[in-house]
Amino acid sequence: MKAVIMAGGKGSRMRPLTCQIPKPMVPLLNRPCLEYIIELLRNHGITEIAVTVQYLSEVIINYFGDGSKYGVKLHYFEEPLPLGTAGSVKNAESFLDEPFIVISGDGLTDFDLTKAIHYHKSKKSLVTLVLTPMNAPLEYGVVMTDSSGRIQRFMEKPSWSEVFSDTINTGIYILQPEVLQSFEKGITYDFSTDLFPLLLSLGEPLYGYVAEGYWSDIGNLHQYRQTQFDMLDKKVKVRIAAQEVLPGIYVEESVQLPSKVKCSSPVFIGPHCSIGYGAEIGEYSVIGRNTVLGNNVSLERSILWDGVFIGEGSEMFGTTVCNHSTIGEVSSLADGSIIGTRCNLGRKTVIRPNVKLWPGKYILPGSTVHTSIIWGEQTSGSLFGSLGILGIPNVEMTPEFASKLAAAYGTTLPTGSTIGVSSSSHKFAILMKTSFILGLHSAGIHTMEISSTMTAAVRPCISRLKLQGGIHFRIIQPFNEKRLLIEFMDHLGLPLTKGQERQIDHAYGQENYVRSDMEHTGANKNYDHSDEDYLSGLISDLNVEPIHQAKFEVILHYNQYHLERMVSPWLQRLNCKTQSLFSDELTLQELSDIVVNNHANFGVHLDGNGQNMTLFTDKGIVVPEDTLMTLKILVLLSLNKDTVVGIPVSAPEIIETLAASLPGRIVRTKETARAMMEVGVHQPFHLLFDDVYALSKIMEYLACEHLTLTEAIHKIPKFYILREEVPCPWEDKGRIMRLIMNETKDKPVELMDGIKIYNDEGWVLIMPDSEEPSFRIIAQSHTITSAENLVLSYSQRILNSFPQS
Repeated sequence: MKAVIMAGGKGSRMRPLTCQIPKPMVPLLNRPCLEYIIELLRNHGITEIAVTVQYLSEVIINYFGDGSKYGVKLHYFEEPLPLGTAGSVKNAESFLDEPFIVISGDGLTDFDLTKAIHYHKSKKSLVTLVLTPMNAPLEYGVVMTDSSGRIQRFMEKPSWSEVFSDTINTGIYILQPEVLQSFEKGITYDFSTDLFPLLLSLGEPLYGYVAEGYWSDIGNLHQYRQTQFDMLDKKVKVRIAAQEVLPGIYVEESVQLPSKVKCSSPVFIGPHCSIGYGAEIGEYSVIGRNTVLGNNVSLERSILWDGVFIGEGSEMFGTTVCNHSTIGEVSSLADGSIIGTRCNLGRKTVIRPNVKLWPGKYILPGSTVHTSIIWGEQTSGSLFGSLGILGIPNVEMTPEFASKLAAAYGTTLPTGSTIGVSSSSHKFAILMKTSFILGLHSAGIHTMEISSTMTAAVRPCISRLKLQGGIHFRIIQPFNEKRLLIEFMDHLGLPLTKGQERQIDHAYGQENYVRSDMEHTGANKNYDHSDEDYLSGLISDLNVEPIHQAKFEVILHYNQYHLERMVSPWLQRLNCKTQSLFSDELTLQELSDIVVNNHANFGVHLDGNGQNMTLFTDKGIVVPEDTLMTLKILVLLSLNKDTVVGIPVSAPEIIETLAASLPGRIVRTKETARAMMEVGVHQPFHLLFDDVYALSKIMEYLACEHLTLTEAIHKIPKFYILREEVPCPWEDKGRIMRLIMNETKDKPVELMDGIKIYNDEGWVLIMPDSEEPSFRIIAQSHTITSAENLVLSYSQRILNSFPQS
């Protein structure tokens, strides 16, 4: 059998390590990653190997040559431009005249390839994917197989709610050569997103082989370091090219170790190194060849490449230093810092955590470097959560952060774009808005500054003013602690797609900021009519006369100035007698008492963004959240005949029953705000995300039907829906989803978002939380007892499926 090693990757997420070498050439314990893959193939009798190269191809070719030094024969196939994984292998088609194995040159594994090949042959498979279980499978392709191993479904980089298995695609494939006839040469084509789904749809035999052993996709800087720690811990069966002079102490030839050196295993020291008197080499340190450590240098969990010089008295914890860099005396490099090739740091330099220096940088003596220079790599995961970007004011959310985020966002926009930027009336939100505007201007992006308002009033502004997007800053208070939320919107006023969020993430993480020349910086215009435009739109959507005649008495509670400026006058405009309460301290019970004591028709609490409405009946009873959602949908479908509303998969099923007799219609969607809003994208208001609009429509409904709020609630048939949060470690989520999927093979299941399981009593929805180490369990049934039983049953299954501490 022949092999193809894919070695063309740039490794952009690994920069600055990969600025001057391709990703397969990054060293693992002093040898290129690709060398371990070549050894693995040779150890399984595979010596005829094609190597596909593209980025800095000469580095690979010059190092490995024809492969004879490594007991193999290498054949190089170079791509002028990236062709995708399958396109890259197609480029080597002339070499592939028999079954072959495809493997990445930038990962590390000790899988038994011989067993995988025997499995492929025994199944008479056209394609066999080598799979492995993964605790957190979000960054990989999840693969589902049947009991015979035949592949049933692929899911590329799923969200947590789409994780139906923890078995992932390792990118190691065994293929029959005729597979390559399925597509043309020279086109960009991918195995996992193009070829395999095509073959699956044609009913071709595709199988998954679940391999035992170690596998690491060295896709980021953290995994690069961790892989070497795993090698030192002997978690992977590979040859370590050094002598183990003491347990866990690996030393290559010609190393000078004075008697007063302290080594804490495990460590690796490459050849021809010089270690100074009093040096301390802490655990998980890796030192490359020809490196010099001065006297009293202290290392721990640090990786030094070749030819590095560390001056006397310097200390390094959790840092990586690339080839031929010099670190001056008494310098300090903090955890997560990366020093690129041929950098020169003057004495007494301080490098703060996670700072990265691109190759060739000179740092003046005594400098403290707080931020990456020129380029960088984000290490903290995605900026975006389910609501937007959320953080602690003036700790995580600072004006500096806002400016950098704006510059990163600007790189994703066409030159000369205009972006709407708005905020709530809170002074810190306004401060962050100002910093963001300046960051956009530096990137050559124009801004339309919208006066303080709520998100629902900004959304229609964006499309009406033909802006390319919008940003809104506001303060929210989850878990009784104030946080700043930054909401991004596209040109239609909708939340961004995941792809758009990833673009901003990538630009921010790479610090790949566009800066315009001074003659072409962005300009600002002010727009002060958002509230007026919003209310004019409400008037055109309402049947105002019945509301005028009803003369509702309303208790209104809020805690943001811009709502006082807009909502209270709006209710008075509708001829409501309104008692407005501006306070942060009123409890629900106190508000209920005020409604009853004042004989109001109803009471309402609105958060600072005009969302998350709490509605009180004339009897002071809080309308439950799911009942309120049902009421909103009932009202809108009754009043707006041609409307279409998106509701989440977790919404009460009674909504379908009510909607069946009404002129409008509903569409079930995923739980995300964008998914729900897209259903009614051409409608002026989004009912479930705009409670000023929802409140107005409820009043119109009550007035037209001559009902009290209590009577309207009684028109909704009783239903029982329960929600529970169940703690679960991140690393167990994928496995638990697979276990639940395995249990549901003979049950009616919906996989729109999470796993929704139906039975005679109702349904239960199991969803991994995308931001917390937990599951959300939602159950609806005909009785409260059966709903409780459903929630309890799945809560216990989750809690019992992983070890308890």
